[in-house]
Amino acid sequence: DSGMRTNVPGVYAAGDCAEARHIVSGRPVWIPLGTTANKQGKVAGANAAGAEERFAGVAGTAGFKVFDLEVARTGLTVSEAEKFGFDPVENMIKSRSKAHAHPGNSLIMVNMIGDKRSGRLLGAQMVGTEGVAHRINGPAVALHNYMTVAQYSQADLAYAPPFGPTWDPTLTAA
Repeated sequence: DSGMRTNVPGVYAAGDCAEARHIVSGRPVWIPLGTTANKQGKVAGANAAGAEERFAGVAGTAGFKVFDLEVARTGLTVSEAEKFGFDPVENMIKSRSKAHAHPGNSLIMVNMIGDKRSGRLLGAQMVGTEGVAHRINGPAVALHNYMTVAQYSQADLAYAPPFGPTWDPTLTAA
């Protein structure tokens, strides 16, 4: 359960051997990530010691590097959204990692998924040679707060030419 209790009294499970609730679909998922394992372990340990903590769930936020490319994701893909009964729409944009005139800027592609019926943000995927892995955290926080795409599009994200264009690529996609 969300307190990391198993069906055996006094036995807790966390990390790669435990499911979590997906915050977008509301369904149980198995997404083995170090961040999830650490958070679940904290909850399990606290509850084993008598606390009443709850694990909030996961969006499946992850990033990795393939040669020179950074790849990141959070939430649901279009096919996952359809599987869970949403009516998804996606918007894929090409943007830049830094302000247009700043030296060394590179291409970033962002795919953002929302639900046509509710307007809720459902997920995002990104790829580029820089600025992707940490940029996915914005949409991840939006998912944890059940924001709509419109609400996320107005988020006050940091701007400085060496780090991004005036309109962050995730905001442009929204």
